[in-house]
Amino acid sequence: MTASFQLPSGMGIAGMGKGGAWNYWRPLSRDIVELGVVCGQDVSLPVHFHDEDQLTFVLSGRRRFLIGDMPVDVAPGRGVRIPAGTPHSSLSEPADVFCINIYTPPAACDAAALFAGMALRWRQGSIDWPDLAAMIGTHRCEAGMPAQRVEAITPSWETVGEGARLAGMSREGFSRRFRRQHGVAPQLFRLSERLNEARRLLRAGDPVAAVAAEAGFSDQSHLGRCFRRAFGVTPGQYRRNLPPAP
Repeated sequence: MTASFQLPSGMGIAGMGKGGAWNYWRPLSRDIVELGVVCGQDVSLPVHFHDEDQLTFVLSGRRRFLIGDMPVDVAPGRGVRIPAGTPHSSLSEPADVFCINIYTPPAACDAAALFAGMALRWRQGSIDWPDLAAMIGTHRCEAGMPAQRVEAITPSWETVGEGARLAGMSREGFSRRFRRQHGVAPQLFRLSERLNEARRLLRAGDPVAAVAAEAGFSDQSHLGRCFRRAFGVTPGQYRRNLPPAP
């Protein structure tokens, strides 16, 4: 079964096929940081993490993730929540996939209830943006509800060698301990932090060259290569699709 998705006004989707296409859109909503639509076959992305919760719901095809070390297979009409700060990667698919990624503040949405509502609309054959926005608002986690706390990790080092010296350890020992504690190698952790900072600055409307410098990349081309590999679009494409809020 395949359900359609009525896009928000102004959001377009590239065609499906052997390539993969990512499209991001920023609604003016306190409940949603951004909305992503993913389609195609080559939808693989390397290990990364987000500052937001990622709620992925599959409309057709399948999505497969490695979340930490756990393989997760998401069938059509089902969803998965990837908590903020959780390292994950996605795998390519042999057939077209079409899914929605909803990025929300950490623990701000009852994902299980939202997915149940989306599954009902999916069985009816269509999910439209107004209904989806209303469901997300309905399933907001109010104050007092239990929510997972996302610990902020702010290393005081810029390079692995510096981190190892501060910890009084060898580079190899420091890297092993860091990976056990955080699920990724220290170099990758620092890169993901810088990429998330770049996303925040791009959403605020900052120019790409300024974002590259502010987020700690050597130049605009360096940011572009890393950003596209992690998120499927260039910084310029991401910024164009996410106009700054008034």
